[in-house]
Amino acid sequence: MIYDLQNYAENVIKTSIKDMKLQNNRSRYNFIDKLLDYYQGDDTAKYIQTYFKASAFQEIPLQSYNVTKRMIDKMSRIYTLGASRTLPNKNDEYQSLTRFKDFKMKHIEKMTKLVGTIAVQVSWKQGLDGLSYFEYTPFYKFDVILNPDNPLEPLGLIYPMMLPSDDAGLIPDPLYCYWDDKYKIIYDSEMKELEKYENPYGRMPFVFFHRDHQIDNFFCYPAYDIISVNEMINILFSEMTLGSRYQLFGQYVATGLYQDEKIQRAGSDEIIVMPEGTDLKIISPNVNINDGLRLARGMLELVAQNNHLNISFSETNKDRPSSGIALKIKDLEKFEDYQDDLEIYAHHERALFDLEHTIARVNEINLPSNFGVDFNEPEYPMMVQDEIAWNTWLLDNNMTTRAKLMMKYNKDLSKDQATNELKENEGANGTKDQQTGSIFNRVRNQAAGKE
Repeated sequence: MIYDLQNYAENVIKTSIKDMKLQNNRSRYNFIDKLLDYYQGDDTAKYIQTYFKASAFQEIPLQSYNVTKRMIDKMSRIYTLGASRTLPNKNDEYQSLTRFKDFKMKHIEKMTKLVGTIAVQVSWKQGLDGLSYFEYTPFYKFDVILNPDNPLEPLGLIYPMMLPSDDAGLIPDPLYCYWDDKYKIIYDSEMKELEKYENPYGRMPFVFFHRDHQIDNFFCYPAYDIISVNEMINILFSEMTLGSRYQLFGQYVATGLYQDEKIQRAGSDEIIVMPEGTDLKIISPNVNINDGLRLARGMLELVAQNNHLNISFSETNKDRPSSGIALKIKDLEKFEDYQDDLEIYAHHERALFDLEHTIARVNEINLPSNFGVDFNEPEYPMMVQDEIAWNTWLLDNNMTTRAKLMMKYNKDLSKDQATNELKENEGANGTKDQQTGSIFNRVRNQAAGKE
């Protein structure tokens, strides 16, 4: 029998590459499950069971602490106060379409910090009130078909569709959904085409969020260091708990006895009778809890510093008030990291708007092309006198308005609502010239040297 060695080699290579990609894909999906479990605190004890003997489970429950969620939430600062998005016209209509955007973006930012790279689908929805809006759905498990000329540019996307996990009795075959610029296709587990639809947008309705700049792979690195420390903390505290349990009860050790001799153990009001020359004593293990706590603190401080977070276990720093300048100097490195994230998420916001513009046009709404976004940055605390002087200076130099200041202190107000409320207050209190006792006039008079 004559074999076609060239075709045989090509088939072997293709099969090997396919198996390798499948294995890598499964490993990545499993690791994403682990990331999500640690963030949610969902049965993370299963990840450290292999480090303990089965008999240990009969002595103590394995410890599970959710360090991951606390750190990821502290690292996700961009959408803490939301963002202000503006268009040259039709701004009110756009604000209505994106009324749930800040709420969704807070979660999307956290998942980006956790997973590294996620895909956000933008879809057109109709509310119960009849008003349309954009829906933002994050996907964590997906694969991309990349451009051969640009390995960081995705041309297609495929993801496993969610199973009805709430119903344990229903376990259907997994389905997969594929998107590109032309079609949306549903496949079964054997990759047999079940349904096929034309893509009305002419582009994938997804925006890919990366926690950092891509280096040599489409997918950015996840929060591996944080969940590794979380896992080590769980192991360490389980060991300490188990050691403390054994330390509470001493171990009887007898010398000068034959192995087959029996000693009847009695309570504290009874006497233990032993042969002459026998020595009986209790040995207790020595567990140094303080060393274990210092190790845990060291690991947490190291991973916090690597992610520009400040944590302290010192009691002397607890509840110590600091001025805004002191806090700003202390958080300088964290502030620089925050500025880097602003640029990354400003890029993601522009990509989202570009997709929103396309989807709105398909649904017969023409939004302008110019888009501006300003993230509401957290402010450091100021003294009351300094804050009054700063607001007064802004007003005197026409860098703000009274309506904007009112919106600053009452974020539920729109610009029109703030303006109308100011007019109502002026009608009740008198005009600005009549308000000689107002705090702004007093500051102005003091600055001018007037009585």
